[in-house]
Amino acid sequence: MSVIQRHIDDRYPVLQASEKVDNALVQLQEHGLHEAPVLKDGKLVALVSVDDLHEAARAHEGDGNVQRIEDLSFEEPETVHGDQHLLDVFEQVSNNRLFDILPVKGEDGEYEGIVTKSGLLRDIALLFHFSEKGSTLEIEAPALGVKISEVISVIEKNDAMVLSFGVAEPEPGAQTMVMTFRIQCQDIYRLVTNLEKYGYLIRYAKPSTGAGADALREKALEFMRYIDM
Repeated sequence: MSVIQRHIDDRYPVLQASEKVDNALVQLQEHGLHEAPVLKDGKLVALVSVDDLHEAARAHEGDGNVQRIEDLSFEEPETVHGDQHLLDVFEQVSNNRLFDILPVKGEDGEYEGIVTKSGLLRDIALLFHFSEKGSTLEIEAPALGVKISEVISVIEKNDAMVLSFGVAEPEPGAQTMVMTFRIQCQDIYRLVTNLEKYGYLIRYAKPSTGAGADALREKALEFMRYIDM
């Protein structure tokens, strides 16, 4: 089962396209929701917010017309499929911050439920170990001739474990590239000095927040003494 399938909420309240705007507002308020999918014959047709419905209600206030959701115009909503990988939906997760939910469609186009962007972002953070008491290390290296596997090998030889990493694509004509690592390391200052001995330029190194203040202060002094040598 994919991460997205584990997150699907098929009990999240939905609105029908034939619903009157006023009634839809009442339903959302009763459930304490800001947004909801809109279905027609089991198919997703829109994603509406309380603000959208209030605006529609104000626009037709007093004109005697019965406004239904299907009479309104909405952009086609962002959707995901349950079998997609978590990283392949990151663009949808980061787009359209007005909504915290993403409708999920099946292979036949039928509506299956919703996932929350906040829930997916938490899983992305877990995947890359952003929430752990790890250290962040940013290295600048020549764009040509350096293999990431070699850098990882050097890091691991210094009693550190690489949890995740990313590489910023060099700009056209750039001579260097930037690699960012999330690592577990007991002594990041020693790691930094050893990496510099290999000729790597350390642009950023932040130790685990789990280390005590006295220990970090001592490591900082040790690192400064090394620089002065």
